[in-house]
Amino acid sequence: MFNDFFSKYPDYNVIEKPSKVVVDSYKDKLPAELIKFWQEYGFGIYMDGYLKIVNPDLYQPVLNEGYDTENNKEIVFAVTGLGDFIVWVGDAIRLVDFRHGNYSIIESGDDMAWFFDMDLTEDGYLSDHFKNKNYSSARVRLGVLEFDECYGYVPLLGMGGSEKAENLQKVKIREHISIIAQMLGKLE
Repeated sequence: MFNDFFSKYPDYNVIEKPSKVVVDSYKDKLPAELIKFWQEYGFGIYMDGYLKIVNPDLYQPVLNEGYDTENNKEIVFAVTGLGDFIVWVGDAIRLVDFRHGNYSIIESGDDMAWFFDMDLTEDGYLSDHFKNKNYSSARVRLGVLEFDECYGYVPLLGMGGSEKAENLQKVKIREHISIIAQMLGKLE
């Protein structure tokens, strides 16, 4: 499963394995490949710290606070090192980019293998879709992130902050997204 993904990013840190209750609650809502990934690898840190596969139960309230989901059917399953949420929308994968105040479909269809093995292993794709150019320099300057952290711009980009690597700080993901939602409003 996801051989190309793990060839490019062999190091990962499993934080916890999902409980049977969590798996059962999402097995009919998320693609089977993602559920299998959870069962084999668990929730944890991947892609040299850039990608966190998360328990939706812990991040869904923050997604709902900061983003107007369609009937609350969209499910967050990953968070980037810059605080972007990757959500399943039933037939596609959407990136909710709180930093820039927008969202977009980044993969159509339910082929998680394609998303992990093709999209996430292509540097150009990551740069174009995730706008992650400042992640590496922030990681060198600020150090490795904990599972519940991301790098966040201070001041917020939507409040006039500049998108420079030196303006990134380590922040708690959920609290940071909540602050963005409170200051700038819900993404619609």
